[in-house]
Parts: sequence; structure tokens; C-alpha cells
Amino acid sequence: MAPAVQVHKDIPYPPAAPGGASERHMFDLYLPAACPGPVPLVVFMHASAWHFGDKSEFGNVATGLIEASANQLAVAVINYELSSRAADSVRHPDHLDSVAAAVRFLITDQSYPGWSVVDTSQVHLVGHSAGAHLLMLLVLAPHAEFPHMDAVRSAVGIGGIYDIPGLLAAHPDYSDFVDLAFSASQHESASPRHVAQTARAAARHVRFLVVHSTSDEIMNIDQALDFAPQLVRAGYQDVTLAVRDLGPHITCVGEREFLRMAAAFIGHQPSA
Repeated sequence: MAPAVQVHKDIPYPPAAPGGASERHMFDLYLPAACPGPVPLVVFMHASAWHFGDKSEFGNVATGLIEASANQLAVAVINYELSSRAADSVRHPDHLDSVAAAVRFLITDQSYPGWSVVDTSQVHLVGHSAGAHLLMLLVLAPHAEFPHMDAVRSAVGIGGIYDIPGLLAAHPDYSDFVDLAFSASQHESASPRHVAQTARAAARHVRFLVVHSTSDEIMNIDQALDFAPQLVRAGYQDVTLAVRDLGPHITCVGEREFLRMAAAFIGHQPSA
């Protein structure tokens, strides 16, 4: 049986580290094996608590989205900068900067394998947990290195972290990994819920899908319940909140029901 997808692995995106690209500045691109022509691009950002994880663990999400879309999507699974306990570790906004660089490269470069079958005018951002945090910040907060919001059509987050102060109030012990990535003075300014209080004109066309699993034992449901209405209050016109049982936090992003939901949401994007 022919494979359902073709995969190009370990594609570097700039800026490259001295001596070559860092593994944190790479992505894997999944394409339908029988690509019908230029297809919309999903950029997937994995869960990490800002300090762990790798793109190689989420091939099932990429292939699941392509299958759920009836081979009408391409999916790039990106790595991005991660914090550690080292004295010279990256911290906010370094994670966000690398995400912006990856998405910018996918939209603007015409040399990476598979680019000719990717419709870079139809880009959809999908993220899980800290990945959802980063993609929402990219959409909601102006970023000097990412003037490409016209290409971003939708933002889908599942089990997302949207309010860092709220996260720490609900889970004080999470300060262990939050402190690796953020200074205390950044907690509000780095929270999508707070950034969303002022609607960004360049992102008004973006459609939002905020998903939370009722079986999520790691992320409190208030993250989604507070964030989605904040988007509406800020003036974003197309916001969907979906709360249902999709299983535990770690595995919910790979559940078939979520993949079908995300693919259907992306597929109903009206033409610009």
C-alpha cells in the first residue's frame, strides 16, 4: 500500500547557529502523497512547558490532520527554542522569536523541499499547551520580524496556556518551569489573554478555535473559558470555544475527534 503522506525531515530555518542549523531551528514537512495542487499549510507547535519536547514526537498529529482533511492540507511540525536550567539559557521572548522565524521562512522562502505544493497565502497555526501560548502571542502581539499576518487565516489552540498569572494561581508548583522561561515582570505581558485586550488590526481577519478537554488533568479549564470571551470582547469576530472530553492533556492533541474538529474548522475558512 502506498504511503498516505510524504515527509521531508529536518529542514533548517534561519537563523542558523555557528557551524550549521541548530536542531531547535528545524521543521518536518508532511504533504499528501497524491497532492491535488497547492494546499493550505498548517504550522504545528508542540507542547513543551517552554523547556522540553521535539517535533519528532508529533508525526501522528501531522498525518492525522492530513487524513482528516481528505489530503487537502500540508503540515509543518516545527521545533523552537527551549529554556533550560543553564545560566545562559534562552528565555522569553526567544521561544516566540524562533516561532516567528519558522513561520516567516515557511511563508517567504521558495527553496525548501515541498514548497511548490504549499499555498503560503493560506496558513493555519495549530498549537498544544505552550505551543498554543506561542501561536496566540504571534497572532495577537505585533512582532517586528513577522509582518505576514495577512497570510495567517486561523489560530487553533488545545489545552493552551493563555494567562500565566492565572496558571500560577491555580498551580503554584508550576512556577518551577515558568521561572525557567519568564521573569516575574513578564507574566502579564507574555500572556495572550492580556495581550488580547487590545485588538490587533492586522489580525482581525483571523479565525480562532479554542479547545479544552474536560479530562485535562494538567491545564485548568479557566485558561480556555477566560481567553475565548476576551478575544470576543477585544473585537475579534470569529471565535469558537469547544469544551469536550478529548482525553488527558498529553494525548488530547492526537485524538481523532480533535484532528477532525481542527481540520473541519480550517477547511471552512472562507476565501479572502
